[in-house]
Amino acid sequence: MATSVGQADSATMAATPASVTAGTVLEARGLTVARRGKIILNDVSFAAQPQSLVAIIGPNGAGKSTLMRALVGERPNRGQVLLNGQDVYLAPELYLRQIGYVPVDNILHDHLTVEEALTYVGHLRLPGQSKARVAARVDELLSVFGFPADDERRRKLIRVLSSGELKRANVCAELVIDPELLLLDEPTSNLDPNAEYELMSLLAAYAHRQQKTVLIITHTLNMLELCDQVLFIENSELRAQGRPDEVLAQLAARFDLASAQPGPVPTTFYLWAQIFDHTRTRPADRRDYVREARPASRAATTVGNQPRPVGTWWHQFGWLFRRYMRLRLNDRLGLVATLLAGFSGVLFFVLPGNAFMRPYEPSERTFGLNQARQAVYVIALVVTVLGMITTYTEISREYRIYAHERLKGLSPSAYFLSKWTWLTGAVGVLAPLVLVICIVLIYQQPLPGFPQARIGEDPGWWDQLLRYQLVGLITRPASWLVLMTLVVSCITSVTVGLLISAAAGNSGRGHLYLAFAVVFVILFSCLIRNVRLEGLIDSLSFFSTGKWAYEGLASSLSLYCWTGSWRFDEFNSTGHLLSIGLSLVLFALAAGALAVAWLHVRDPWHAPLTNLRLLATRNAAMAVVGLSIAVMLFSNAMFMRQASRQYHNLTYWSRADYGGNSAFQYADVRTLAGLTPAESGLGLTSQSWCSNP
Repeated sequence: MATSVGQADSATMAATPASVTAGTVLEARGLTVARRGKIILNDVSFAAQPQSLVAIIGPNGAGKSTLMRALVGERPNRGQVLLNGQDVYLAPELYLRQIGYVPVDNILHDHLTVEEALTYVGHLRLPGQSKARVAARVDELLSVFGFPADDERRRKLIRVLSSGELKRANVCAELVIDPELLLLDEPTSNLDPNAEYELMSLLAAYAHRQQKTVLIITHTLNMLELCDQVLFIENSELRAQGRPDEVLAQLAARFDLASAQPGPVPTTFYLWAQIFDHTRTRPADRRDYVREARPASRAATTVGNQPRPVGTWWHQFGWLFRRYMRLRLNDRLGLVATLLAGFSGVLFFVLPGNAFMRPYEPSERTFGLNQARQAVYVIALVVTVLGMITTYTEISREYRIYAHERLKGLSPSAYFLSKWTWLTGAVGVLAPLVLVICIVLIYQQPLPGFPQARIGEDPGWWDQLLRYQLVGLITRPASWLVLMTLVVSCITSVTVGLLISAAAGNSGRGHLYLAFAVVFVILFSCLIRNVRLEGLIDSLSFFSTGKWAYEGLASSLSLYCWTGSWRFDEFNSTGHLLSIGLSLVLFALAAGALAVAWLHVRDPWHAPLTNLRLLATRNAAMAVVGLSIAVMLFSNAMFMRQASRQYHNLTYWSRADYGGNSAFQYADVRTLAGLTPAESGLGLTSQSWCSNP
């Protein structure tokens, strides 16, 4: 490995904090990890010195990966992890970002090229560096790890790399910040012998020439001669440590293996094979864990020097947004599917023609109203489900990458909003826009006030389509009300989809959560009524985005005016429509806040309740502001809804004469005198649009 690694970017080296200087000593003291009452790692202690390559070996299931995760962020039940004498878990968000860690799984996005992936990592973790310096650092690392400047593999997507190339690219990503401590979990798995030797040699050279501390978990026993120290883990305990030949001799003597093989001299491979056979993991032998009270943690203020900064929130958001946009652009199939999501309105081919047009004959209006309500229900359902389906995997499918970057100081809120911002435009706005265009122009479902020309039926229908339908789509108030209602509803559903994705994490339960949400929306969108459970249904329907989309769309189309019946809740008024919009905004804000909180709660260095308490404590002022905004939105929405309902209930049946000429009458404040400006404004906002001449 060339000596230039870590030296070309002097500014990066200068940014290394004094608290973890060149020559970092990693020390573990009494690390104990238990799950479900059973000990997985028991009282492990060791020290890894600078300028050394340390191998952690042992049978499958012995606790090697558990030990590694305890060193890089998953707080152990007992014990300490020290970097130059500083306890990592006193300030995990400060110290963990200094540790390079390459897990078994790929930590780079599949739909980025090698250069793109490393460049985004560099800008996120080296906020003070210019684009030129980050590019130079990436170029240097790729050249050293087998990707020369003229190599086409630099411009290939991560997902098409071979196993060896992928491992080297992941190592490069962690070396971008030139960490003093580098940990790798099975970096040689799935590699051929030549690739194994090449990677192990590079890691050994990096440790020795750059005075770094490197720990690896490996099953490649024929490469142990490249290591300076070996830790042998057996059945959750550290059984031996020292130089490779010392550990081999110690374990061979323990099981008396020297005289077990026929022939004069046992081979190294034979000895290791026999050792692994004698030390197979025996979970049944592991002791039950007895929880002990932890000593009170000292305040994080004991940290002497601040570690390398990870940039402002806006810096992270900007680069996360750029990276996500590049990911979506590189994923052409997914991008096309997202952009064409609005064409899911193919369902409208099954709807009757002119479903949203008020029948001319009074005798047909009841049937027409029911038909229109069903059409509105389908549209609201499509928009609501569309927003969730297109987003419910956006976080969960790359959760392993998020969890890794969180260890390096990634802001959960910046991460969430970088996705939300892009999806709001690509799905929340674009899909409803395409949907409305499809309804009016392609599916020929005219909105109120549109001509009812049908393709192929009326002479000059193409002229009408361009001159009336397209112009009407832009100029008719109903079009804009419908579009705004669908946009706000879809944005809310996008946020709920991201909440589902954040809640699922890496559990694989996203499909289950989505199914529950879709069934809930279908059942509680207010089209189906059970008189005996009306109060319960009304309460639960408040949490259904489908309810708000349905009511808002029906109000925008003024369906209530068709018969003037007070039986329907989707009565139309400016105040009612505003209350629906405020309710959807409140719903979206709550879903977004819950998603970010959920990401925080999963931080591995504390228990979930502790993470939640710390989140509330650190963001107390923001929480108060958020709750105040929520209360204001809720109270205003409910006030306008109640005021509109009161005016709605003033609708009455008037028999004009004994001859049977009768009609519904609507409250109209314009007919009253002596009203104050406040009363007049409230009345005009709350009264039904049906009262307009």
